[in-house]
Amino acid sequence: MASSSAAQDQVFVGPGLSPFKRIMTAIGVLIVTALVLWIAIHEGLSALGSTITAIIFILGFVIYLRIIAPVPFTIELNSETLIKRSRNGEVIELPWDRVTRIKEEFFPNGKRIGITVYRKPATPQEKTKAWAVYRDDVTGIDELAKALKEAIPETCQWQSETVHE
Repeated sequence: MASSSAAQDQVFVGPGLSPFKRIMTAIGVLIVTALVLWIAIHEGLSALGSTITAIIFILGFVIYLRIIAPVPFTIELNSETLIKRSRNGEVIELPWDRVTRIKEEFFPNGKRIGITVYRKPATPQEKTKAWAVYRDDVTGIDELAKALKEAIPETCQWQSETVHE
């Protein structure tokens, strides 16, 4: 079983999209929209089709950005479970005895890229890959890896892999 002293309620945070990136993207979209509307007003009726097409592309881009924007989350390690909670309400709670493998990936220079947690599926519809986090997604990915190494049960396999060679 997991070592109780090593996994006492440690919480790691994935902050999601930074306010700076969110604001700068909104400003960029507003500037492009204003430019399209200015051209439409300047050109008049002859630019109506192009303006409608441009507005549809801008709306599609905004929808795309909303879909791919990283959702804030927390990863909690305690003596009995590993829990990942997303702000959108998704909760992945794994008792340590269901965690089968943890894989960490590194760049050739030794910098950690990401961590993936695998589980024993509880139902046939459940996938073995529980979740993955990457360097840019979570603050303190190296500390998370260290805490996971200390907390995993003996039955769990730890795998390190160098990618992009």
